[in-house]
Amino acid sequence: MAKRRILVVDNPNERRILRAKAKKVSRFDAYLERLVSDMWETMREAPGVGLAAPQVGESIRVLVAEYEGEAVALVNPEILKRSEEEELGQEGCLSIPGYLGDDVPRANAVTVKARDPRGKEVRVKAEGWFARILQHEIDHLDGILYTDRIAPDKVREVTEADIEPEGAPPPEKPARKGKQDGKQARSTASAASGATSGAAGGEA
Repeated sequence: MAKRRILVVDNPNERRILRAKAKKVSRFDAYLERLVSDMWETMREAPGVGLAAPQVGESIRVLVAEYEGEAVALVNPEILKRSEEEELGQEGCLSIPGYLGDDVPRANAVTVKARDPRGKEVRVKAEGWFARILQHEIDHLDGILYTDRIAPDKVREVTEADIEPEGAPPPEKPARKGKQDGKQARSTASAASGATSGAAGGEA
């Protein structure tokens, strides 16, 4: 495994990669497995909870995501189903370090069809914050950033107030078409602590 450099939108050349629609993977080989291993190491050291291949300069449809004991590496992911219920949540992004987005709308639950790094078909059903992470990362594969889903005034710089001490009770966040669950409420601390170091809550 090797840690890779994470691309940022402030760099014009890197922004072009981040904004491009990633290509579908057709070969499941040793190179792909090495890429996934590198992505795991890069994401965890950032630290973050999700990472898409375009963020490390590989414009292919691959992502890794990990949250509260759930960890997946998905190739060619496709959202088959989204819940009608949506939640508004806070997100950060490894490629937009130092900033947070408030009230980013995401479906509360999703079903994702994909393949694992060896080519086996898998389906992932996710709810709450893990569903948010998957939606955030799949957006990356289509050249979409969380900033595209909210008004400019909802994007702000991280402040010390965003960083919660370990074990602190989470603040309440607004919800759309339903109440926010505990996992999503706890996401604020993850997003804030991640964004200060370039990591993300929804990613990220």
